[in-house]
Amino acid sequence: MFALLTRGIPSLKKHRYFKEKYQNSSDGYESLLLEDSNSEDGKPKPPDVHIRMPRMVNTCPPGSSSLRLALVVLSIGAASHFLLFLDSVVDNLLPAAMPFFLSVYETKENANHAWEMLVSSRIYGLAIGCFIAVLLSHRHGRKLPVVVGTILDVIGVILTLLITYVPHGVTVATIGRLINGIGQGMVQTAGSVMLSELPPLNKRGTVLATLTMWACMGELGGMTISLDDFFGTPELWQWAMGFPLLVLLPALYIICHAPESPRYLFLENRENEARKAMSYYQSPADCKQSIEEILIEKQYTLQMVKEKIDENGNSSKKEKDTLWNTIIERLKDGKFTRALLIALFVQTFVHLDDWLWISYSTQIFENFGLSSGKAQTASLIMSLPQAVISVALLGCFDNFDRRTLLIVPTILSVIFGFLAIVFSSPGLSNLVPLFVIIPILATFDLSVAAISGESAYAIVPELFLANDKVLGSAIVGIVQNGFGGVLTNCLLTALTNHGISNVLVPFVAMNTIYAAVTYKWLPETNGKTPQEISRHFSPEFPGTNFYLYVKHKCSKIAAYLTAKPVLLNVISFIVQLVGCIFLLDFGVSIFKKIGA
Repeated sequence: MFALLTRGIPSLKKHRYFKEKYQNSSDGYESLLLEDSNSEDGKPKPPDVHIRMPRMVNTCPPGSSSLRLALVVLSIGAASHFLLFLDSVVDNLLPAAMPFFLSVYETKENANHAWEMLVSSRIYGLAIGCFIAVLLSHRHGRKLPVVVGTILDVIGVILTLLITYVPHGVTVATIGRLINGIGQGMVQTAGSVMLSELPPLNKRGTVLATLTMWACMGELGGMTISLDDFFGTPELWQWAMGFPLLVLLPALYIICHAPESPRYLFLENRENEARKAMSYYQSPADCKQSIEEILIEKQYTLQMVKEKIDENGNSSKKEKDTLWNTIIERLKDGKFTRALLIALFVQTFVHLDDWLWISYSTQIFENFGLSSGKAQTASLIMSLPQAVISVALLGCFDNFDRRTLLIVPTILSVIFGFLAIVFSSPGLSNLVPLFVIIPILATFDLSVAAISGESAYAIVPELFLANDKVLGSAIVGIVQNGFGGVLTNCLLTALTNHGISNVLVPFVAMNTIYAAVTYKWLPETNGKTPQEISRHFSPEFPGTNFYLYVKHKCSKIAAYLTAKPVLLNVISFIVQLVGCIFLLDFGVSIFKKIGA
C-alpha cells in the first residue's frame, strides 16, 4: 500500500523521527509527515502530503533475544580473536615440525627463517584484512565484511593443512596463513564495530570484552592441541592447525543468518529494517532506550556536517563521495584525529609481552633447560590462568573503569618483566633455576595481560563516533598488526642472539611509557555515549598549538638577528669556516685514496 501511495511522488522524506519509544504491540498507529525535499535552495518545502498509516510493527522473532545476541557475539569472536589459536599452536609445534622443515631446507638457519615467515605471514594478512574491511564497510555495512572474512578464514585453514601433502607445501601453507590473516583482519575490524553497536549501552563493555576471552581461549587451545598427547608429533603436527574449522563452520552459519547492525541501518535511513534488527538483538525494553540513543547520536552527527560556503555565500559543490575523500576529510577533523592517535597507542602497544610469550614461549623455556615436552607443558600451564581470568572478568567487566583495568595490569606487567630480567642476569641465574622462575613470571605476566587486553579492545571502538568506527578501527588494526608482523619476524633471531634478559628490556620500558601516557591522555569510556566521549577531544588538529609556538619563537629569533647585523655576520663567518674545514678534510681524504 505504501508503494502505491508514494508512486509518482518524486522525493519523499520524513519530517521527523519517531519520538515515541518502540512498543511491542500490533495495534499501534503513527502519523508520518512527508515532505518534498527537491527544492532549488536545498530547503524543504512546506508539507503538502499528509498520510496517516499504520506503523510498521516488528514482531519479535521467536526465542530469546539475549540468546540470539550471545550466539552472534560468540560467532564474531570465534571468527576473529579465537584464531590467535593459530599463533599459539605454531609456538608449540616447532619441535614437532622441525624434522619436516629440515628435510625441505637442509640447514637449521634456513628452516628457522622459513618458520618465521610462516608465523608472521598471518600477522601481515591481518593488516591487509583491516584495509579491505574499510573498503567493504564504506558501501556495504558491517555484516558483509564479517561474512566474507569468515569464509577467508575457512579457506586459509584448509590451505594450511596441505603443508605436508602437496609440492611446495610450506609456500602453500604460508599463503594459507596470509589468507587466514586477511579474513581475521576483516572480521576483527568490522566485527568489533558491529559488537559495539549490537548490545544496549550497559552491556557494551562485556560484549567487547568477549574478544579477549576468545583470544585467551584460542591461545590455551593452541597450547593444548599441540601437546605430544594430541597432535604435537612429527606425524600429526599439521592437523593441529586445522582445529579452528570445528568452530569456524558453525560461526559462519550463525553470522550468515543474523541481521545487519541496527545502528548502521538507522544511520543509513533504513528504519524499518533497523527496527526489525533491533528486535532480533535486544528485548523490547532495551530497544526503547537504544533507539533513542541512536537517534540522538544521528542528530549529533548531522549537526557536525556543515556545507562549505564560497566567498559569494553560495553552497560549494560537493566532492565525489569516494573512500579516499572520506578518509582525508575525517583526518582533517581534530576530534577524529586525536581519538585515532590515542586508539593507535592504546591498542598497538598494549602488553607487548604477548607477542613474545605467545609466539615463542616454548623456545624460551627450552633455552632454559626444559625438554621439548616439558616446555610445551609449561606453555600450556602458562596459558591456563589468563583464560580463567578472561572468562571470570566478563561477569563484572562493566563495573570497573576502563582506564583502571588498563593501567594497573600494565604496571604489574612492568614489575614481572623487571623480575624476569633480574633473575635471568648472569649474577643471579644460579640462585633460582631459570626453568622454574621464568615460566612462573610469564604466567603472571599473561594473567594481567588478559585484563588489560579486554579493556583495550573495549576502549578502541568506543573512542569513535558511529560513522568513524570502521575507519578508526581499521587504521588501528593495520598499524597494530603491521607492527606485530615485523616484531614476530625478528623475535626468534633476537632471542637466539641476545637472550631473554636483553630482549625483555625494551618491552619493560615500553610498558612503563604505556602506563604513563594512558594515565595522562586516555578518557574514561565506560557508560558513556560516543558523543559524550567525543567532547573530550578538541576540534583543533593535533600539534597546531605547538606549531604556532615554534613559529612565534622562530620569528622572534629572526627579528633579533636581523636587528643585530654584527652578530649575524659572526654567525655567518662561523658557519662558512666550518663548511670550509669540512670540504678541506673531504678533499684530503679523496687525495689520499687516489694516491693509494
